[in-house]
Amino acid sequence: MGETLLVENNGNNAFTPPVDSLLSSNNGERYHTPVLLEESIQALAVKPEGVYVDCTLGGGGHFQSIVDRLGTKGTALGLDRDPEAIAWCGRRMNDKKATMIFRHTRFSRLGEVLDELGLDAVDGVLIDLGVSSRQITARQRGFSYMMETPLDMRMDPSDASTAADVLRASTVTDLTRILSDYGEMRNPARMAETINRCIKQRPLETSKDLKECLRGEYGETLSIKMLAKLFQALRIAVNEELDELRECCEQAAMRLRAGGRLVVISYHSLEDRFVKNFMRNNEKGCVCPPSAPLCVCNKTKIFKRINRRAIVASAPEISRNPASRSARLRAAEKIAEPSGTPSPQKGSP
Repeated sequence: MGETLLVENNGNNAFTPPVDSLLSSNNGERYHTPVLLEESIQALAVKPEGVYVDCTLGGGGHFQSIVDRLGTKGTALGLDRDPEAIAWCGRRMNDKKATMIFRHTRFSRLGEVLDELGLDAVDGVLIDLGVSSRQITARQRGFSYMMETPLDMRMDPSDASTAADVLRASTVTDLTRILSDYGEMRNPARMAETINRCIKQRPLETSKDLKECLRGEYGETLSIKMLAKLFQALRIAVNEELDELRECCEQAAMRLRAGGRLVVISYHSLEDRFVKNFMRNNEKGCVCPPSAPLCVCNKTKIFKRINRRAIVASAPEISRNPASRSARLRAAEKIAEPSGTPSPQKGSP
């Protein structure tokens, strides 16, 4: 069970955020620069009295912009697997007029959290995928291949398996699948066999260990692009990111009220492909053959896409924040479901 931090409307409720000691390492640094901020808030179409969920709270940039548009009857719920993000936002966001709730949990638990809070439906769900600047630059978190770090990569440090654990427990077949499915690498079997061979000789515990292992096989052809794909694949495997995304989107589709918006910002093709297909598939209605006199598939339209093509960062934003270069925003609005009774096909007599 996650921990809920609730700030009532007047903002005067005193509370102590969890893992308070984590904040002391920030030294006043900015946690994260939100990507596509105005575009995502515009896509959410925030109503002053609405209920909105930021599924990836992070440094709270998107969350704060949502709250700034809410009135005294509005509610904003922020979820994050990283307890540091909850602590950061809990410390800095206690003077807003709207009700704010922070929950340390996976966003795949969206439906459970809403049930626990007695919220039947929401007006908007925002999912900003990827890794925050704070996580990348924190050496102990192990997300970066640009410096020597432990092979950790857990979004939630309390989770059981690190990237080193995944490497150690994986067979060549397992690792080949991870590199192929999550890293979309060329010849993933070669890299998997190389890593497996190294692990049999000595533990791979740090990014330096892993890079030295691969240099023995690839030499000067070991590129930054290869390392980026490898680390992406390991991070996705450690955190089960695609399964989490699938579960969260399905729950969001169920819990959004008619007119509510789902907004997702993705950073690589695997995420964006899933989001695009999810929204497109749920935009389709009946799939019965045109010759069928009655609909028997019972498939209804759930969403209407707001943007057919992904929204990308502007040149000025990319200049200010290079991390936004790969961002892709897609949004869809939930539409009212038709009645559950069979209805004639369009064009049927």
